[in-house]
Amino acid sequence: MSKVVIFTIASGNFEEGFPVTLRIREESGGVYKEENGNLPAAPDIPMLYNEFQRNYNNLDAVRRVISSARGFEVDPDQTTNVSTPDQCRVAGKALEDRLITWFEHPSMGQLRVYVEEEVGKDESARIIFQTNDEILRKLPWHLWKLFQNRKRTWLSLGAKYNPASKPLQTPVKILAVLGNDDGIDVGTDGKILRNLPGSKVEQLKQPSRKELCEKLRTGSWDILCFAGHSSTSSSGNDGVIQLNNIDSPALKDLKNAFIKAKDNGLKLAIFNSCDGLGLANKLTELGIPQVIVMREPVPDEVAKEFLQEFLRLFSRGEKFHYSVRQAQEKLEDIENIYPYASWLPVICQNPAERSLEWRQPIHIKIKRGVNTLWQSHKVATLISLVLVGALTAIIIKQIITSSTPPVPVLSTTPVPQLQSQSLDNLFSRGEKILLKRNANKVTGINTFQQEWNSAINAFRESLKQTPNDPESLIYLNNAIAANTKQDNLHIAVSVPITKNPNVAEEILRGIAHAQTKINCGSVDKILQTIQSNQAPTCTNSINNRQLQVEIVDDGNDHSTTTQVASKIVNDNNQQDIIAVIGHYRSELTKAAVNLGYMNNILVISPTSTSTELSNLSYPVLRTVTSDTIAVTNLYQYVLTKIPSKSIKPVIAYDRGESYSESIKDKFIKIANQQNIPIYDLKTDSTRQIISGAKKSNSNVLLLVPSGTEEVLNKGLEVLKEVSNTPNNNLILLGASTLYNPATLNQTFGSRAEQTKLITAVPWQRSESPANLSEFEKESDKLWGGAKINWVTVTSYDAVQVISQGLSTITEKPTRQLLKDNIFNNLDNFTAEGAIAKVEFDTQQEKGSRKPVSSGNRVGVLVKVQCQKSLCNFIEEKL
Repeated sequence: MSKVVIFTIASGNFEEGFPVTLRIREESGGVYKEENGNLPAAPDIPMLYNEFQRNYNNLDAVRRVISSARGFEVDPDQTTNVSTPDQCRVAGKALEDRLITWFEHPSMGQLRVYVEEEVGKDESARIIFQTNDEILRKLPWHLWKLFQNRKRTWLSLGAKYNPASKPLQTPVKILAVLGNDDGIDVGTDGKILRNLPGSKVEQLKQPSRKELCEKLRTGSWDILCFAGHSSTSSSGNDGVIQLNNIDSPALKDLKNAFIKAKDNGLKLAIFNSCDGLGLANKLTELGIPQVIVMREPVPDEVAKEFLQEFLRLFSRGEKFHYSVRQAQEKLEDIENIYPYASWLPVICQNPAERSLEWRQPIHIKIKRGVNTLWQSHKVATLISLVLVGALTAIIIKQIITSSTPPVPVLSTTPVPQLQSQSLDNLFSRGEKILLKRNANKVTGINTFQQEWNSAINAFRESLKQTPNDPESLIYLNNAIAANTKQDNLHIAVSVPITKNPNVAEEILRGIAHAQTKINCGSVDKILQTIQSNQAPTCTNSINNRQLQVEIVDDGNDHSTTTQVASKIVNDNNQQDIIAVIGHYRSELTKAAVNLGYMNNILVISPTSTSTELSNLSYPVLRTVTSDTIAVTNLYQYVLTKIPSKSIKPVIAYDRGESYSESIKDKFIKIANQQNIPIYDLKTDSTRQIISGAKKSNSNVLLLVPSGTEEVLNKGLEVLKEVSNTPNNNLILLGASTLYNPATLNQTFGSRAEQTKLITAVPWQRSESPANLSEFEKESDKLWGGAKINWVTVTSYDAVQVISQGLSTITEKPTRQLLKDNIFNNLDNFTAEGAIAKVEFDTQQEKGSRKPVSSGNRVGVLVKVQCQKSLCNFIEEKL
């Protein structure tokens, strides 16, 4: 799974140095690692850069480009002074040597090590530098050792955060704008674009400003490519493009046309023209997701070489950022003529954007596959074709001679089914890596089930390298337990790794913590084993049986969830699983219980809160308090601000989704009002929701996005729109799905604080070290200081419920024995949880966790508080 690495340099200067914040996340998940460092003072770097820039701009090839762009201001020195390539190389080498030293300052070197620990040598990753400093944005960051050590990574400059755009679809629709061509050949750019596979290209040759705006407004373009002359404005925040000999508009004058193009689906703008950082700054400000520009004036030959190689690779299915890297590196081939050509191209992008992928038409995939097969295995391919032909002839003969025509069978399968092998890849007890990868972990899975001591040592080393990795700790515990050669206990935990790895890790931290205490007796024992390389001394158990955990990836997806549930119950290789912990979303837990598990195994969800789960045909336990508690707390908060008779609520939710429906229904019931305006986050626009709230004079807005990324992002857009609405008196309430790293990022964090968003959550960690519970202290030690949240707590509690149920079974436990033992004694059942005792409702909301006193921070409200650029959730006292 590819990573996104963000270096934020939000303040500082070259005279005093720059503070640097490193954040790492999965491509589709939240931030799971954050570290701080700094770049030291380096007042000489701007001077070195300016000297290099002066020499570069005075190269004869560059001067010709600048002077041919009529209507652009040219520094007088550029028309009187000429630099030789050797002079430029001397200035460039001085800058290069200084930067290499600066980048490897001990603090930055440590940040590089953190990245290399998380990103494998052959793993894909986007490295984003988030800074507004003009010189920092121009520096050749690719000289840093990080990019030599990680060949599948590449850099980009960060822009403001916006919701991610939709993926590219084929045919890719391209608008090619061929501007003023004085002194350059833009026709070649047009030819390159016309010959791309899987694309639909329209060209505008030297259009007027009106013609360009009309195309941007009315078309649904995926990519805009401009070839011609351009430059950055003196402010650095805008740029000018020369469409023809008369029209040279600044991008600010085309603002509305570009915004409309973005709304219509524009995903990438390529400006294969000079001095483009100002263009990139303006376009990303307008919300264009990704932009490629040239940092400095660019000779025509360099521009054409880059565009051709980049589009060749990208259109063949190579990753977007890696295509840019390879195209830039290929420019080194012509640096004997055009010094430092490879320093010129740069990506500027919205950090929340997914990596672009040019999907390949099926006939092209087949053609390439056949060509590859033919080139590498000609003889084998010929033999295979002969055999396939013969087999086909036999089958056709059988069909023709068959006396009984085949009877058509109607399929009643409602969802696409994964192949058995593909489904197996979603299950692991230690033989596969489902989350983060490193070399020691790979060794661990390769020796798992073959040489237990080697696997134990490998997972131990993996945890030294990445202490906050719960998957490695679960596999280490599993290997230690297996090495006892005893008859152990086995449970499965189903988590949304594919779609939400951040949540998956939060759940697994709770599972691993509980498993460690059951098998080792204490967290300290496993930490001693990890840190001192001592032989494991984990001899605790549940009635002489240690606990092994199987991790399952349900993808946060309905179809996959029902299939893995069915496999756990029915597959011969899963018959030792006696209980299941899962799933993340109420909708998926409901589907898994009704269509997969039915009543064949104990199911406990640590995160599903919908009251609908109490009414299923088959029972399911929840170690999280129900939606009733959350909604009651939210409504009590509103009553502290507005008298009940004056409350005028409006609700925005995910229609048809179990969790959203449950929160909505409970709020309507508690508010005891008819005709509350209700909007669907999937189908209604943010403006519709906000204007509807204004029209109905609402003073309370309840946001209830489901746990899917698309709907959550829509909910955050509504929050953003509320913050942009002047003089509004809305009390903004949020469901627990908004307790999410995305709510705290640079785009939404300050807005959540501004709108005074109040979110109901099952538990909140202490803000004071003096008030930490024993569980929080253990977690700090176990996960290297990584902060836990309510998901980790309720997941720990789920294991504790299973452990308590097993502890009173004297014979060999089975699925039925465990399930009956808990449900037959549910009225009196109690388990020791992380923060409070776990007991279950047996009446109206059967199976949900009973509420507990607020003194232990269970069932609380939180708000967002920001300090500088860092935002966090803190408890809001009623």
